[in-house]
Amino acid sequence: MIKCSCGHIAPALGLPFNPQPEFLFKYRPHDKYSESWILNEELFFASPAAFNDPFDSKVMHTFEGTPEQKKKYLSQAMEQTYPQLGKKKKWKIINHTLKSQVLERDYDNHIARIQHGIDKYGIVSLSRKPDDLLMFAYYARDHAGYCLKYRRSVESVLSLAREMDYVEHHPKFSVFEFGLAKMISFGDKVLFTKAKCWEHEDEWRISFSEPDERVRKSPHPILEGIILGCNMKRPQREEVIELNNRRSKPVAVFEARKKKFEFALEIVPLNV
Repeated sequence: MIKCSCGHIAPALGLPFNPQPEFLFKYRPHDKYSESWILNEELFFASPAAFNDPFDSKVMHTFEGTPEQKKKYLSQAMEQTYPQLGKKKKWKIINHTLKSQVLERDYDNHIARIQHGIDKYGIVSLSRKPDDLLMFAYYARDHAGYCLKYRRSVESVLSLAREMDYVEHHPKFSVFEFGLAKMISFGDKVLFTKAKCWEHEDEWRISFSEPDERVRKSPHPILEGIILGCNMKRPQREEVIELNNRRSKPVAVFEARKKKFEFALEIVPLNV
C-alpha cells in the first residue's frame, strides 16, 4: 500500500496536481485477478520487460558527446563507485578510458545493464478512453472482459499519472545529455515515450522505481465504475456484478454496446 502521512500524495511528493483528466480507464480480461482489481481496488505495477510493444521502454542511446561531457560523466561515475580513490589515479583511469574508447566498445553490455535497471520499474498503464475498439480487443480479451473507470483526485495514487509522449521516430539522445545526476530524467525519456502508432490509446502511466511490491493500493477509493465488454458472456457478467456487490460501496456498472451502422461503441448503464 502507498502510504502518505498527510493523505495527499501529489503535494507530499512536491508535485503539482492537475484535476484533468477527471477519469482514467483500465481495460482488463475477466480472470482470477478480477477480485484484486474490483473488490480490493488494487493496481498491478508491471515490469517493462512484460510489455507487448518490443520498442516500449527499451534503452537506446549513443555515446556521442564532447570530451568535457565525457570527462564529467566518468568523473561522477568514479566518485560514486570508488569514493576513496585519489584524484591523480582517478584521472589516469578516466584518460585511459577515453583514449581506448572503453565506453564505445562496451556499448552492448552498458545497454543491457541500464535495461536491467529499467525493467525493475513498476508501471501501471491507463487510458483516457473508455470505448476504444482496439483496446477492448487487445486488453479485454476480444471485448469479453471489462474496463474499469477510475476517478483521479489529489489524494489518490492516480494523481501521479502522466501522459505518454507519442513520436514518429525513436528518440535519439546521448547518455551524456543527462549524466548520473539526471538519471531520473533519463528514465522518464525511456518510460514515457512511445511510437506514434500507439497514440490511439491515449495512455497515461504511473511509474515507481523498484517497487517493494508489484500490487499496490491507493489509500483512498479510486474505482468509480465498471464497463462490461460487448462480447462478455452472461456467466462472466454475473461474476463481475457479484464482485461489485461484495464491495462495501458498489460502483456503477455499465455495458459497451455496438452502435448501429458505425464502427463504434456506446457506453450505457447496465439494467440488472
